[in-house]
Amino acid sequence: MVFGDDRILLRMSVNTKKAMQPSRYLMVGFFIIIMAGSVLLALPVTHRPGVTLSYIDALFTAVSAVCVTGLVTVDIALSFNLFGRIVVAILIMAGGMGFAGMIVSIALFMGWEVGISQRNMLSEAYNLGTLSGTLRIVKTVILASLIFQLLGTIAGYWVFRPHYQPLAAWGHSLFHSISAFNNAGFDLMGNFQSMMDYRHNILLNVVTMFLIVSGGIGFFVLADLLRKRFMWNKFTMHTKIVVSVTLFLIFLGTVIFLLVERLDFLSALFLSITARTAGFNTVNTQALSQGTLFFVIILMFIGASPGSTGGGIKTTTTFAILLSLFSLASRRQPAAFRRRISDESITKAYQVLLLALLVVFSGTFIMIVVEDSHFSFLQVLFESVSAFATVGLSTGITPQLTLISKIVLMLTMFIGRLGPITIATSLSAKESVLKHIEERVFIG
Repeated sequence: MVFGDDRILLRMSVNTKKAMQPSRYLMVGFFIIIMAGSVLLALPVTHRPGVTLSYIDALFTAVSAVCVTGLVTVDIALSFNLFGRIVVAILIMAGGMGFAGMIVSIALFMGWEVGISQRNMLSEAYNLGTLSGTLRIVKTVILASLIFQLLGTIAGYWVFRPHYQPLAAWGHSLFHSISAFNNAGFDLMGNFQSMMDYRHNILLNVVTMFLIVSGGIGFFVLADLLRKRFMWNKFTMHTKIVVSVTLFLIFLGTVIFLLVERLDFLSALFLSITARTAGFNTVNTQALSQGTLFFVIILMFIGASPGSTGGGIKTTTTFAILLSLFSLASRRQPAAFRRRISDESITKAYQVLLLALLVVFSGTFIMIVVEDSHFSFLQVLFESVSAFATVGLSTGITPQLTLISKIVLMLTMFIGRLGPITIATSLSAKESVLKHIEERVFIG
């Protein structure tokens, strides 16, 4: 099925056996953008006067920006001039939209034809599972994201205007809006303060939370909400799951932070939202109790939703796993909203979970060995999960890490942004045609 208003020409490759896998295209595309960004950020022309930036820090910043994470080894506000900040903002937008979305957006803008290979990349990048209506989704997302970021910029201007000159206020607001919608967590506040100076500013907090949630629910869900005018009965099962889990996690996190950390409501709500996707903080993360940090790790690990600008194992993965466990205990089919979740989806959910745990545990282990007890286990685990989930929250240890730990975090961010399944399939060889005899294995 192809939507008529997409107006595209579907062309199958003459030799499909030699065509590169969509997942491999995505991995190579992200890598190219990162390397180009790192070269630009390493040039003195992007630095503030008197600032000398090593290439590893420029590369780390580029990886963090393209992977929309927000972990930084240098202060963005104090290290980069206007041109450098523009480069960082462009990298964030490219990473948030994704390599496939960026390529197709350029093609649509130029009036070029979009073939089947580009649609395959979109489906892979946004986890759509189908080629139907992919361009319609992209068009909706592009329009919605531009409108949301524009409104966020206008609202943010009135927050920053009392502290900056008009042009600087517009610049700060635009950068903040781009970073928030793309769940990047980068800021221009300086001194690694993020939004702590604006903890009680209701307007900036509300606008930032709205942008974070809008970018984190997923492009398919965003398109579904807008196209069906927020009518619950007409939503797809995927949209209902994402919205339900997102609202539940926001509520649960807020209650936990109110009770355990004794935060005010606005700060607790903001931390609950930013912990899963964005990485902004209005409270000092280093001052949080171990119980709160551990719960933040759980929220970060779950992350955002499929096809969004956020990372983590995703809300739908968590829902599918919990539903399958409940169905096992109750001896019922794994169903919700009068629909059954396929066995293939549940299998994929467990695969994502196991691959995510493998990446996080491997990264954490290497960092603990390398750092030689300079940091606590919880701090290192927090950093590793934050990198994998592309969140960007930190207990303040990022600038102090050794070279090997920085490399580990960069690889973790890269895997987390593309997704462990995408990375695994891009590195795999052709599917084996050898069929083996099935035999029962006793599990548990």
